[in-house]
Amino acid sequence: MTRALLVSLSAPEMDRLAVELGVRGALQGLVRRYANKRRWWERAVARLPFLGKGYAGTLGRRLPPAGLDAGLVIEAGVLADFAAAMVNRAGRHHSDAVLGLSKWLLAATEASVAEAASRYVVNADCVVGSYHVAYPAFRRAQALGRRTFLNYPIAHHRWQYRFYAAQAQRRPEFAAALPRFGDVDRHAAMLDREIELADTILVGSRFVRDTFVSEGIPAERLHVIPYGADPDRFTPAVEPQAGDQPFRVLFVGQIGERKGMSYLLDAYAAFRKPDTELHLVGNFVGGSEVYERYRGLYRHTAHVPQAQLPELFRAADVFVLPSLVEGMPMVVVEAMACGVPVIVTPHGPADVVRDGVDGYVVPVCDSEAILDRLERMYADRRQLTQMGRAAREHAERWTWQRYATAAADLVQGR
Repeated sequence: MTRALLVSLSAPEMDRLAVELGVRGALQGLVRRYANKRRWWERAVARLPFLGKGYAGTLGRRLPPAGLDAGLVIEAGVLADFAAAMVNRAGRHHSDAVLGLSKWLLAATEASVAEAASRYVVNADCVVGSYHVAYPAFRRAQALGRRTFLNYPIAHHRWQYRFYAAQAQRRPEFAAALPRFGDVDRHAAMLDREIELADTILVGSRFVRDTFVSEGIPAERLHVIPYGADPDRFTPAVEPQAGDQPFRVLFVGQIGERKGMSYLLDAYAAFRKPDTELHLVGNFVGGSEVYERYRGLYRHTAHVPQAQLPELFRAADVFVLPSLVEGMPMVVVEAMACGVPVIVTPHGPADVVRDGVDGYVVPVCDSEAILDRLERMYADRRQLTQMGRAAREHAERWTWQRYATAAADLVQGR
């Protein structure tokens, strides 16, 4: 029996893998940041008049993965993690002002988790680490002759640097809302070391795999397993929407240029009709002032609890995620599982979307293509309904259990 040590901040795909390995009796432990194990002091904090509400809305929601013995969850970086949560909550209306401190605290949390994991390697047969927190454990694993698996959920970092630089030149008016990496040399060096020490690199899409290959990483070191959704929780609406409801276009995610936001907004501005609505759900990233020109074009909801996401999807006619760079966004499969057709790009989610069947796969950075597909969907509601049914049927393939089984088999060498 191959016993694995997992290290991650709280990546959902790593949580699912931990549960599957735990069921098999093959999990040494999951090292991660704080998790609410419902200990006596956590229950006491949750009951406090003022602090309890803040805790319940932030760290209190961080439960150990469902189905995993909480004793296998090893926490690290708790103080920095708590401080980051407080800073983010206090500065949620002034995100640019707290961005620097928030990033510093996140880096401190990552460093603590990474170092803590290295102390548990000796009792494991292999180590599965998420990027940013894998290096110390991988270094120890290599010295001990243990196998290493790197979970890398997005495009190769050096590919991203070049792509965003080109995008900033292409549309400089939106450059402020592109991702920022701080000290690029330091960022690259850290991730390069993790990649170098990984025997196998686990990615969520062929797009991510291809960015690694373009950076000189041998294809045989890369293994693609798309992420999933819970089809029992994300289900289609029982009754069709009332005829007087607007045609709803939905986006869920961080509102920034990595998600292709300017292209969606330009497309919707050209598409907009008296009986249509664009609903953006998520927090704006730094530099979001670049979208001020679109004020009044859309409805915005900053945050929707996980429990309410299925209802949100069911109220939509089409889900649009025109990402410039992704890994394998779970939100696409969740929308499909709710019977909602999707519009996506090839840069991540195209592995789970059949173009013209479950929705459409449009070229990246192409507002005209998004506009064209919205017009088609709006004009042909019968086809839209058929696409929704096909999307639900196809989404039933891409479950979290499918992911967890395939990833655990890979780790165990089955």
